[in-house]
Amino acid sequence: MTSGAQQTGKSWVTFLSDYGLDDHFVGVCKGVIARISPDTGVIDVCHQVKPQSVAIGARLLGEALPYLPVGIHLALVDPYRRALARPVAIRCADGSTIVCPDNGLASLAWPELGGVQSVRELTNTELWNPNPAKSFRGRDVFAPVAAHLAAGLPYEQVGDKVAPDTLVALDPQPPYVHGDHVHGTVRMVDHFGNLQLNVTRADLELAGIALGDTIELRYSGKTMRVPFTLSFADVAPGRTFVYEDSFRAITVVTNMGRADEVLKAGPADPVVLSRVAQAATAPRGLVKVVDSPPSQVTA
Repeated sequence: MTSGAQQTGKSWVTFLSDYGLDDHFVGVCKGVIARISPDTGVIDVCHQVKPQSVAIGARLLGEALPYLPVGIHLALVDPYRRALARPVAIRCADGSTIVCPDNGLASLAWPELGGVQSVRELTNTELWNPNPAKSFRGRDVFAPVAAHLAAGLPYEQVGDKVAPDTLVALDPQPPYVHGDHVHGTVRMVDHFGNLQLNVTRADLELAGIALGDTIELRYSGKTMRVPFTLSFADVAPGRTFVYEDSFRAITVVTNMGRADEVLKAGPADPVVLSRVAQAATAPRGLVKVVDSPPSQVTA
């Protein structure tokens, strides 16, 4: 295993959770890491994952990892259940190790790191905090193990070997293209109220929708006509539109507003997108600035 310290001269722990920033949970976990490995840098990826939403946490982790240093990736979205998800350390081909509950949280991340090389269950209790609480495994199990690994502990010492094919993996729901319609769902709502869909630009193109087209957006028994454009600069304030975001996901956005409030939509809600036939005044694929009033919604 090639460690982050070997590659960069510094060891790193990246940290994603659903703990939020209203309480002291994040600070306590970072304190545990600092006590064990004071020279390790900690990068806060996100702590505002929707509470207990493993699917959203998995998506954010998978999107973030290509931009993070090689190191220890601590991911904590761990819904409390009678049978707790087993704690694991997943070593990946790029030299990184993901420390997380085995509930699917890492399943969109390890492909970004070259795939899984080996897995260990965190059964070495000598690495844990004394008298661990079942309700705060982030502090007492996951953070200490991540810190020990960052400090140079051999990976094999965290616990028993686990077969990689026994890891829990999410099965993301794909969009469905039918003729000139794309049936998708809201994958997540970001901090700004933008609705990231499980739809790509390639899906729209399969339905005959090109950049610059007007799209009919159907949701909750209503319809809205919106432009498919490049960026916020192409539309007037208050206008709802569709664009491809920086992670290549088709996203519904309201300029200077919140699309989730305009559409009254949230994660897992169905959305249908189809091209509106219109007389083109410019070649398809070119984008004109839209300065018309906000989109009309019809029941």
